[in-house]
This record gives sequence, structure tokens and C-alpha cells, in this order.
Amino acid sequence: HDMTHLPQTSFPLSPSDNRHIFALERGTINMLGGALLAVQCCVILPSLAFQQHAPMQRKDDRALSALQSTIDKPGDVITNPITGSETNVKFPTARGTTTDARKFITYSTPSDDNESPLLALRLNHILFASEELAKQTLVKLTKAEWNFESMAEAVSNCAETRDEGGAVGWINLAEDFDFDEPSESRNPNDHLELILPRSARKEILETPSKPGDILMVQSGRGVHLVQVVDVMVDVRKLSYVKERRKKKKAKETIVIQNEMEMGSKKSAQRKDSHESGTNLAGVLGGALVEDGVVDVDLTYKIETMGCQMNQADSERMEGQLMSLGIRPLLEDETVTKSSGLFEETVKESKRKPDVIVLNTCSIRDHAEQKVYSYLGPHAKRKRDGEDVTIIVAGCVAQQEGQSLLRRVPEIDLVMGPQYANRISDLLEDVANGNQVVATEASHIMEDATKPRRQSQVCGWVNVIYGCNERCTYCIVPTTRGVEQSRPVESIVEEVTELVGQGFKEVTLLGQNIDAYGRDMKPKRKFSDLMRIVGSIPGLERLRFVTSHPRYMSLGVVDAVADTPTACEYFHIPFQSGSNAILNAMGRGHTREKFLSIVERVRNRLPDAAITADVIVGFPGETEQDFLDTLDIMEQVKFDSVNTAAYSPRPNTPAATWENQLDEETKQDRLRRINELNLKHATERRARMMGRVVKVLVEERNVKVPTQVMGRTTHGYIVYFDGDIDELRG
Repeated sequence: HDMTHLPQTSFPLSPSDNRHIFALERGTINMLGGALLAVQCCVILPSLAFQQHAPMQRKDDRALSALQSTIDKPGDVITNPITGSETNVKFPTARGTTTDARKFITYSTPSDDNESPLLALRLNHILFASEELAKQTLVKLTKAEWNFESMAEAVSNCAETRDEGGAVGWINLAEDFDFDEPSESRNPNDHLELILPRSARKEILETPSKPGDILMVQSGRGVHLVQVVDVMVDVRKLSYVKERRKKKKAKETIVIQNEMEMGSKKSAQRKDSHESGTNLAGVLGGALVEDGVVDVDLTYKIETMGCQMNQADSERMEGQLMSLGIRPLLEDETVTKSSGLFEETVKESKRKPDVIVLNTCSIRDHAEQKVYSYLGPHAKRKRDGEDVTIIVAGCVAQQEGQSLLRRVPEIDLVMGPQYANRISDLLEDVANGNQVVATEASHIMEDATKPRRQSQVCGWVNVIYGCNERCTYCIVPTTRGVEQSRPVESIVEEVTELVGQGFKEVTLLGQNIDAYGRDMKPKRKFSDLMRIVGSIPGLERLRFVTSHPRYMSLGVVDAVADTPTACEYFHIPFQSGSNAILNAMGRGHTREKFLSIVERVRNRLPDAAITADVIVGFPGETEQDFLDTLDIMEQVKFDSVNTAAYSPRPNTPAATWENQLDEETKQDRLRRINELNLKHATERRARMMGRVVKVLVEERNVKVPTQVMGRTTHGYIVYFDGDIDELRG
């Protein structure tokens, strides 16, 4: 609707919300299906204006306003105004809210001691005699022309850290700068005085920062460039914990600790002893025999749903579980049981895992419903008295939070993706007989243990977590949080280690990988990272996913063309070929922008493979909008497109709109686009006929054991006869 003629229009958030309302000043306002998509100017006014400005609203306007009013406050558990179900919002998801992790990840707790879960920062530094030299070096580091650790070894004036690449180590955040006396409790960083004097430490600790940031501070020693490498967070303080109690001993659930969610001034103590008698408690309690072998044989099984990010998270969780002495369950493993009072009967049955981990996906409703059907048999095992630990991780866990425990009380641990490499810490509370929910926003910490890779040839490496976009259909910002880029040095170290282990190919992962480095201070570029990683000796192939047309720079295309190890493959979701639908989706790009990227790829790498994602049946999509999508497919002729019919998701504006399409229309358009997709995929592969290409052999063909499976640089899967033991890698 054209509302520009109105001098001022106010949309109340909720009659019961006394915080504030949004007043839309004169400007361009685009409404689709009653849902606000974009405004030029937004001013926050006191809620006293509510009585003066209360225009009539349609049902979906009221629903969207109520939803946005609650998701403006990370940490709330809210009721979805459309479905009526509770959702777990821990990240800022409304347009206009901050996406700076330094600002909203504050780790404040309402506990009596007010002790922050953020414990320490791990730092590197380079010491200079002059500020000018430090500034020149910072520019080089920002452009990734120089490596921080190498520069420290080459030019740092700090003799104590120079040979260690400038490593300062961990700096404790508990240091009290209000007292001068050298008390160990007030100054736990006194041992760093000769390296990083008190004045420099004070400035560092008072400056909001995150891993990857480089700060410039001064002290009596000179000018320091200080790099934040990692953070140490007590994840147990960030979790909601309640004690499991037998029904005959308790009539109600007792909350043991809920430092972040409930905000209770009075909090009981978490149960903290291995009294539950479970096998998990035995392993975590150190049940060892004299020769060092774990006396309790525990097994785990991880079921992974969804994207490559989930696959990478599962590998990290496996590494953590194996570090605890819990091993993967073998496919053909059996267990022997004896029964009978007078005549013993021996029965052999398939062994079931002691620890179940379901790494979930919530990108579509179908994937979410699979979670509950999968949990059923394992929940029954627990009800039948079996000693089994049930863990729900991933996006559904982050989305649902505590409500999962109410729906499936047998669950032991609910944890969001940000805790994938801290599952061992959370399991300590589980072993003590508690149920745990860990979904609070947190900085991503570097892995304490090494992931258990599913492949011996190809490895996933996360470079950026989360997404700052606000696409109106997408749940990712709610479940994976804001963007957090890893330091360049950490990424290089992980890739170098993989190459040393014999890995030939690495895929850099990110929900919005082109945004890599924009959350850092100073900002970095993904194209620079591509060149650095691509030049690591011994690496043969480099891939990356997923790109966003809004942020994918032409420099990334040039980096792929200029880096010999980079595969000629681009995955660039365009989602729709209609500018009207792209605008409604909040994508921030047009079809013309997307086609300009494709043109750049075709000019620099004429034979490159281009794949994409697309959604059909988005609210308000007309037949012409759909034909525009087919037209862009005809123009590009993708090597493959991941297609999906629109599925309303919780905490997304599009889910509240009234102009939803019927399922019959969605399925018809999905069928038609899949037919075109198959036609183009066949044509693109047909051009390979007669060529001799390199194939990186990965695994055995599971359907034909005498064959092996590998991929070309274009990402095409190839099967051919061969021995996997001879050809792998």
C-alpha cells in the first residue's frame, strides 16, 4: 500500500508492552500482505504515545507487531502469534537491532555474585617503538598481506614473546584496577606485567572486543598491536539446569539453576556430584582401571540433519565425545544377554548406543517434524529403564529451547549450535543427574579438541558463524545468531593441520561466507582469506559455501580465478527471479545484480560450475513472478539448483502474512522448476563427454562396492571401477 501521503503513522507493538512503539516518519513505506518490509526512517518514541496513535490494524499487522516486539528482546521465551507455540529467542532478529556481538553478548547474570561467565581472553601482541610503524603494520595485517604471528617473530620489540609468535597467553578478566596493591585475587594477571603492563591491560579489558579483533594500545614499553585470538567462557553458567527427580519423591520440577533465563534473585545450587549411578557419570568421574583403560564401555551415535554447517558441527561434537572416552557405535555391534530363573537362556541382540545425539535442522517444517519422530524410540528406551543419554543439538534445539523438555521429558541435553565444541562441559551436569538447556548467545570459542572427520580426504573448516541478514522467510538468524568470523591465523592453522594429516581438499564454511571479516575490527575481506588459504603448501583443492549475491564481491570471483587450488565452482543462492519477490524476501539484491555476478564468473572462468538455491510459492508470488524465476534459470543454465517450496518458519515475518499460497500451487511450481532443473543439469554434464578430467577419489560407492566415488573440480560426482584402499585421496 502507498502510505507516503500520511504525515505520521504509528504501529503499537502490543497493548501490554510498555517499552516503546515504532513511529514511521514520512518516507517510502512498502507493505506486502499487511507486513512491514522497509521504511526510510524509524524513530523510537515513548510508549505514552500509544493512546494517541492507535490505528486499526489487520490481523497479520497485529501478529507481526507482537512478534517483532518480543524478538527485539533477546533472551525471551515467547509465544508465536500465528501458531500459538512457544519459541526460544536468544539472538536479535528484528530489522534495525544490533548485530554486533560485542554489544549484545554481554554475559551479564542476575546471580548474587554477579560473576560473568566470560573468564578470559587469549591474546597475541606485537610491540613497536613508534605509533606510526604500528599503524603501517596494522594496514598490512588488515589486507592480509602479512601474518600476525610471522610479523611478531620478525619485528616485535618484545623479546619475551617474539619467538612464540607474539603469544601473550590468557588474560584473566577478573583483574581489579581500583586497587594498586599486588594482590593475587585482585590482580591475577600480575605475571604479565613485563609483557603487557597494567595500563595496557586496563585499556584492553575496558574495550569491547571479540576473537579476530586487533587493538592498538600504549604502555610504558611502547605501542602494542594486540590480537584477540580466543575467549574462555564458563558455558555451565550460561545454561538452564534442572534436577531429575523420581516421581515418588517429588510432585513438581525443581529448578536448580537458571542464571540466564529466569532471572531469579534466589537460585538453588546445581546438583554437583556423581550420585546418579549412570554409566555417563562413571566415565566423566574417571572410572579407570590401573592400566589406563576406561572401565565403562560407552558408545554414541550421531544423526545429522541439514546443511554442511551441521555436518561440521557433528564432527566437532564427535571429537569432544571421543575425548571423554565415549566411542562410536559400530554398525554390526551386538550384545549378549542372559535370562531365565532355572535354565539360562543366552540371547544376542543388536547393541544400542548409550549416548544419542540428534543434530537438527529447522530450515523447513518437514525437517523439524523428523526430530520428534526420531526421538520417539529413544525416549521409550529411557522410559523402559535403560541407561541412555539423549542429546538434541542444532537449530531445532536453539529454536525450541526449554519447550523441548516439556514436549519430550526424556531429553537430557538441549544445546544450540554455538555450543557444539563444548558438549563435554555440558555433559558434566547431565552426568550429575540434571537436565540441561544451553541456548544463550555466546562467543564462539576455538576447539579444545580436534573434530572427528567423516572423510579422510575432504575436510570442512568453519570461517564464519551466524548471519546478520534478515530475510523475511529465514530462521537462520534466530538459530545460529549473528556473524562471528574466526581469526585468519586460526583458520590457517586448522587447514595446515588437515594438509599435514593427508587431506587433499578443504571447504570453507559460512552461512554468509562473503561477509567474512566485516564483523572484525579492523574489517577483513573474504577474497584475501581465499588467497591466503589457497596458497598453503600441500593443499590441492579449495572450495567455499555459501555466497550471498548482496555481498559477493567481484573480487571473490577474481580470487578464485587467480588461486590455482580454488575449484571452479560457485554456489550462489538467488532464491527468486522476480524483483518484487526478492524485495518481499528482504534479500537486498535484484535479479540484475545476480546476473552481473554470473557474467563476471563466465568472463573470468567460462567453464565454471554455478549452483544455487531457490524458493517457489513464497507469499504473494504470482504466476509471472514464478515465470521470472524460470527465465533466470534459462539465462544462467545452472549446473544444479536446490529447490524448495516455501515453508513458514517461527519468528519470521513472512510466516505471519495472509497472502500465503495454497499447497497445490506450491507443488505444481516445484514440479515445473524441478523439470527445468534436471534438463539444465543434464545439459551441463553432457558437455563433459569426451574430456579427460581429474577426479579426487573420496569413498567407496556404497551401492556398487567394486566402484569408487569421487568429484571433479566442478563438483560433479563420478563413479568408476577401482579399489578404494588404493585410490582414496
